[in-house]
Amino acid sequence: MKRFLFVAAVLLVFCGCTPDEPSTVAPPEPVEIHWALSGMFGNATIDSVKADTQLSGMVNRSGTSTLHLDGFDTAYFEKRISLRHLQVNAGAEVDIDDNGNFTFDNMEVFGLCDGTNSIRITPTVKQNVNLVPSSIVLYSYR
Repeated sequence: MKRFLFVAAVLLVFCGCTPDEPSTVAPPEPVEIHWALSGMFGNATIDSVKADTQLSGMVNRSGTSTLHLDGFDTAYFEKRISLRHLQVNAGAEVDIDDNGNFTFDNMEVFGLCDGTNSIRITPTVKQNVNLVPSSIVLYSYR
């Protein structure tokens, strides 16, 4: 038994592995990801929205919207996206497929608000990712 403990201690010293030493593995460097949206939002076609966008009267609440997250890469993004109506605090969490596409039921997100309908779209990113912009707001008026 003493021989085993001696061999184990020698191996720990030889490898330089002692329990008190901090890890020499550096955390991943932060990555800045720029992204945009494209696709069909209600009755509107969106082409590379990178900032807040006005979509006057374009939302059909009874339909669905299908958008594409330009720049989607599973190394940086999780496969979830948050959609939040800013006036009534309704919303949904939806899945993104491997190509960056996601579809949602407009009624789940828009509720029954007349007038302004502002939708904040926020992708979920991995821990070391800084998202630019952090979210995009689409505005439509009824």
